[in-house]
Amino acid sequence: MKRKINKLFILFSIIVITSCRSIRTVAYDIEEERVSNEIRIVQISDFHSNDFGKDEIKIIEKIKKARPDIIAITGDLFDERMKGDKPFKNVEALLSGICDLCPGFFVTGNHDFSDLHIEKKYAMLERYGFKVLYDEAVSLDFPQGTVVISGVEDPYFGLGERAALRVGDDRVSYRKRLAEVAQKTDALVRSFADDGRTVLFTMLLVHRPEYVNDYVKYDFDVILAGHAHGGLWRFPPFINALYAPGQGMFPKYAGGKYVLKNNARSVMIVSRGLSYQQPKIVRIFNNPELTLIRVIPIKK
Repeated sequence: MKRKINKLFILFSIIVITSCRSIRTVAYDIEEERVSNEIRIVQISDFHSNDFGKDEIKIIEKIKKARPDIIAITGDLFDERMKGDKPFKNVEALLSGICDLCPGFFVTGNHDFSDLHIEKKYAMLERYGFKVLYDEAVSLDFPQGTVVISGVEDPYFGLGERAALRVGDDRVSYRKRLAEVAQKTDALVRSFADDGRTVLFTMLLVHRPEYVNDYVKYDFDVILAGHAHGGLWRFPPFINALYAPGQGMFPKYAGGKYVLKNNARSVMIVSRGLSYQQPKIVRIFNNPELTLIRVIPIKK
């Protein structure tokens, strides 16, 4: 009996270690009536300055294999809790390895903010050609039409990480900024309609899925979020997620595809994120995730 228990423990340990470090590419399809050819979006969330092989080669190869048309980074790319030069070195290795693949866009997460270094982080992203979305809406043209991409800075925006830890999320400001971004998005869509240009879909990049009751007020076609780390521990099919920041125990929006109940029938994709080193809690049955969103024509 003791030998069997030891074998089970060893097997469980192997599964835990594998699920903690092995990256999975998880794909979701979203049908859009105005899309005639597939558009592929790779979502990178909650990288937290982690190590994925020398010069981040493991994750870079996964991203290349996904053949993205758009790269969307939904926050917590940086984490200054990592030791030495890792907070910046690892991120730079990742960005330099993927910057030539396609246009890239970034919104902040709570861990991207610090009292001293946020401008340095913005500068690095822009140096590698990634568009930092400062509470704004921009457009990206394809032969078949235009995608409008919007982004809202994290609720920690303007506070600095240390101050934010003391006072918490600035929800009032966040909701106001979200409303302004929605207005900018609508204005951009109307201007393209006036010019006879086809808007294929609108996409909102945010970090935190727990504000879904605010996102549902607006008619974004696609919403990408992260932050929940997949609920850290999973025991499918019984427990999909154990805990997520901002949602607590057994969170609803920890990872997956969610169709929201608004006029646009918005589809929210919550990435389970990549980090396995920060926070220092072992992921169980919850592999680091690279998320692929395929926006495709409506199936007939």
